Amino acid sequence: MKKLFALLVLTGIALTGCSKATSAQSGASTTAVAEQTITVPDVGGLTLDKATDQLKDLGLKVDAEDINDGKTILSKKNWQVVSQDPLPAVQVAKDSKVKLGVRHLTDETATPTPTPTPTPIQEPIKLVAPPVVATPAVVVPPPAVVEAPPVVPVVPAQPPVVQAPPAAPATTYYKNCTAVRAAGAAPIRVGQPGYGSHLDKDGDGVGCEK
Repeated sequence: MKKLFALLVLTGIALTGCSKATSAQSGASTTAVAEQTITVPDVGGLTLDKATDQLKDLGLKVDAEDINDGKTILSKKNWQVVSQDPLPAVQVAKDSKVKLGVRHLTDETATPTPTPTPTPIQEPIKLVAPPVVATPAVVVPPPAVVEAPPVVPVVPAQPPVVQAPPAAPATTYYKNCTAVRAAGAAPIRVGQPGYGSHLDKDGDGVGCEK
């Protein structure tokens, strides 16, 4: 029994040692992988010499290429990074190659100076009289001729014809108005037969008025 117990104890110790060894190896492997992974920095906008130094300090390789004209890169400080592959913040292994697209600093398109717009010369405004439109003559029709009604001569009214009393004989003589009235000659007027001043007391030419 004692020998069996001692054998079990030795077996347990051996298994524990193996487990610790495996754990230590796994941790070392993980640390090694973490140490070999590099985060790509953002070098856009930097000159090629500074971008190259930064990437190489991290253990990365650099491959630069002129993206405009394919010129040969001589002085890196005269070139600017405009693109990179892989992109910034990407995890890559050590010794990975980063491709940089660059352009020469003189390739920057200069902003053209705006050509001043000539100020148009304003011509004097010519006042053009509107065309005279002839107004058609208004034809006024002549007034209608209204024929006047025929003029009827006005005939003055004829006074009623008073029959003169029968003419008395030239020798007629009335003694007084009673006789004149009896003869039907009253009133008697000047010029009538038998007229006399003795019959016309008021002398108005008419005798025997009353």
